[in-house]
Amino acid sequence: MALLIVLGIVAASVVASPVLVRAVDRRAGWVLGPAMLIAAGLLTRALNGAGPLVFETTWAEDLLGPGTTVDIALRADGLSAFFALLALCIGGIVLIYSAAYLPKNDGNTSFYTIMTAFTLSVLLLVLADDVVLLFIGWELVSIASFLLIARSGSSGEAGSFRTLALTFFGGLTLLAGLAIAAVTTGTTRLSGILAADVWQQDSKIVTGVAVLIAISGFTKAAQFPFHFWLPEAMAAATPVSAFLHAAAVVKAGIYLLLRFSTIFAGNTTWNVLLVTVGLGTALMSAIFAITKTDLKHLTAYSTVSHLGWIVAAVGVGTPFALAAALVHTLSHALFKSSLFMLIGVIDHEAGSRDIRRLGRMWDKMPFTFGSLVIAAASMAAIPPLFGFVSKESILDAFHSTAYGPLLLALGGLAALCTFVYSAKIVFGAFIDGPRDMSDVHEAPTSLWLPAALPGLLSVPAVFALSLIDGPVTRAVSSIAPTAGFESHLALWHGVTWPFIVSMVVLVAGIVFLFVRKPVFAALENKQLLPFTGNDVLHGVVKGSERIGRAAGAMANSFNPSRHLVWLVAVIVTMGAVTALFTTGVDGVVPAPRTDGLDNYWDLIPLTIIGVSVFGLVTTKKRMTAAVLLGTAGVGMSLQMLLLGAPDVALTQFTVEALTIVVIMMVLRYQPRLFSETPQKRKALSMLFAAVAGVVAFLGVYGLTGRRERSDLAMWYLSEGGKLTGADNIVAVIIVEFRGFDTLGELSVLGMAAVVIAAVTASVPRHDFQDGTRPAPFGQSRLNTLPLRKVAKLVTPILIVLSVLIFFRGHTAPGGGFIAALVLATAFVVSYLSQGSDRNAVGPKTPIYLTGIGIIVAISSGFLGFIEGGFMYAIHGEIAGEHMTTSLIFDAGIYLAVLGMLTMAINGMGGYLRPGADREQLDYHRDGPNPLPDVPEISTPDGAAKAHPKPINPAAKPLDLASAIAAGSRKTPKGGAK
Repeated sequence: MALLIVLGIVAASVVASPVLVRAVDRRAGWVLGPAMLIAAGLLTRALNGAGPLVFETTWAEDLLGPGTTVDIALRADGLSAFFALLALCIGGIVLIYSAAYLPKNDGNTSFYTIMTAFTLSVLLLVLADDVVLLFIGWELVSIASFLLIARSGSSGEAGSFRTLALTFFGGLTLLAGLAIAAVTTGTTRLSGILAADVWQQDSKIVTGVAVLIAISGFTKAAQFPFHFWLPEAMAAATPVSAFLHAAAVVKAGIYLLLRFSTIFAGNTTWNVLLVTVGLGTALMSAIFAITKTDLKHLTAYSTVSHLGWIVAAVGVGTPFALAAALVHTLSHALFKSSLFMLIGVIDHEAGSRDIRRLGRMWDKMPFTFGSLVIAAASMAAIPPLFGFVSKESILDAFHSTAYGPLLLALGGLAALCTFVYSAKIVFGAFIDGPRDMSDVHEAPTSLWLPAALPGLLSVPAVFALSLIDGPVTRAVSSIAPTAGFESHLALWHGVTWPFIVSMVVLVAGIVFLFVRKPVFAALENKQLLPFTGNDVLHGVVKGSERIGRAAGAMANSFNPSRHLVWLVAVIVTMGAVTALFTTGVDGVVPAPRTDGLDNYWDLIPLTIIGVSVFGLVTTKKRMTAAVLLGTAGVGMSLQMLLLGAPDVALTQFTVEALTIVVIMMVLRYQPRLFSETPQKRKALSMLFAAVAGVVAFLGVYGLTGRRERSDLAMWYLSEGGKLTGADNIVAVIIVEFRGFDTLGELSVLGMAAVVIAAVTASVPRHDFQDGTRPAPFGQSRLNTLPLRKVAKLVTPILIVLSVLIFFRGHTAPGGGFIAALVLATAFVVSYLSQGSDRNAVGPKTPIYLTGIGIIVAISSGFLGFIEGGFMYAIHGEIAGEHMTTSLIFDAGIYLAVLGMLTMAINGMGGYLRPGADREQLDYHRDGPNPLPDVPEISTPDGAAKAHPKPINPAAKPLDLASAIAAGSRKTPKGGAK
């Protein structure tokens, strides 16, 4: 319960942020910051003397097979609690600092909302005990960091893009690694994956997953070659930089590496990769930091360098090395958050953070100066500060490896560079600058004190190392539970090689201080490599764009065949390869039938389809092709009916009818005849069609090798009814057993509605009279009179039929999809009975139908939490009828399908804007060539109505189909225009 309370406090902070900012503006940080510290106190109290805190509830079932679950599982063991407390404490201090740092009335609502959401995302990530939840937290952290950087305006646009691109790439590798791990172990529970025996059995899988997890950690922890996004993120506000560098995004990468070191610590590839990349990044970034003149950029590169130290320690993999990585993670969080916030104080008071525009002001800002010196000294590992203890621990870990001398030498060189750039921060900010700082004064206590606090803790921390030993021991025990490790931190361990290296670095650093000015001047903003990481990413993006354009050019045509040829080519190639290298299905050699044709009725649909296809490939008229396409669909529907699938046949028939109506709407914009096809293209098409036919035949022939039902089909038939109380196994599979698949297909329908709206709205309106579609032809109103009468009779029947089909879908042929198609048929009949373009429903109705349908379908899934997990179907009896929550899911399908179809009718057959249909009628009545009005005519029901459009008596009747076939606004000879 404690975990839920902690997360609830942070979540409440997210919700309360806009209200607090509206009430007290930037001072909202004085409420939100203490809330984070209270949450940290509650978590600490709950963990005191107790085992891991856990919370779990089923989210979804049978994802990896029968009996498996995906859980909303939280676990606060030693490691996750360590990082959760780090995020809460540093986050709380940063929020308190923000109350004095941020400008008044300047977008503070978005800042506090995203910052608190950022903290919640980090907590979700580190506390997750299910890999699905962990991945969600990982991506939320990426999105939150992107938003915080992007909100800085144009200066943060490039940095936010690079952050998003690189961290999302890490998300893809993490998704792949977690998916392999989950499938291999048969569970999505993180603790179960880490405890599985499979990691000692298959070294190839271990190495593959280790590389994927390592790359993911490198992207978040800004390790080479993904290091360059972190300095670019400095466009964000200083509080964002402090939290991001000290306890958020970069620590998420460290957490991931530490968590998975449980199974990878003994893998050579993992060890070599982390140590090499970590130490290389530490040394490279330390050198880059020395060249910078912007204090935030300098400190950002120092973050990359220290993260390299931590990654290398994780790569060593021993319990002592893991403890050293944790200690340096804590130390780095303290001095780095303080440094960033203190640099913000300098910028706030001096108006610049560029050391070339600063000057001697240590006596003007004594408290800020003293705090900065302590934080920088801790970063430089000067004794007796906490940074010295943490750096000594990592050097001890390096020394304990087989390559101890080499690693110590590289670590010593990186430590010397750390001392140099730490000195550059202090001297550059307060002593060496050329500017006259007489107008600068000390910042308010409310600004510098929260900034100084984390760094100042480096002083008392060395006298309370025994208090740190406990959390570090528990964290290491959660990573390596069988090691029996206990942490014993100390300021003095005797004269050891790491101590000697530290003293040499300290002496060399002090000597350097006397020659610092010419060295700093010589390296000022030097580009040490011929290209930067930004250049590489820019090249990758441009190269991807060129590849994308080349791929898009394959189908960049209004000719549908250009779109289909590549898809069909891939299918044909795959089919041909399969036919060459496989035999039958499941190794069964197909045997030809010897009993002849078992159902002569099958010849009827075969004939219909054959004649339709032959006519399709020979006709030159678009109208004829559309009709023949429909008859081919009718033949398919008849075949399904003969095979005993009436629901599938009805679905296919209805889809064919609605599709032909939509095609007719499109044909109005097309020429009447197809364009002439060159002979060369005809020959290639014939060859391609022949190959496709052969491959299709081989596929069908191969499938005849298995004549009985599969094991899965038999399981559905034998067990599906028992589990669901339903007889319609097909519908039950769609909405219950494979509900996730259907939910994905439902989202595709929603996107289809969006695409239809976007494409139809892009049609140039200047091609039509006053923004309308092509005008109706001849006596269109008279020609639709019979259909209008049919619509009155049929529409109520279709509505009732739609409702019946919907409710019977669980036990008999039917369901939400076919029911929506039947009701959509009623809308189509109503539309066709009109004499001019007219929307089938209101302009916004399809949007509401689609959106509400998807929301209903998703919401119904949450009802499953009552008994099982997400989309778990709950069954029961209501008024003697068997009911299930899958019926609600089916209702979502019903609404979304109806919304997509009505969007198609409105988009391609309705008027382009409200009132356009009335303008169209007015145009033809009062336009440049007005025709005499027509007297009232008698309709079949006896009512007298005024005909809305003048009729030329000389024109012979022209029905709607003939008008569409004409392909233009021209009427027959002698008719009216």
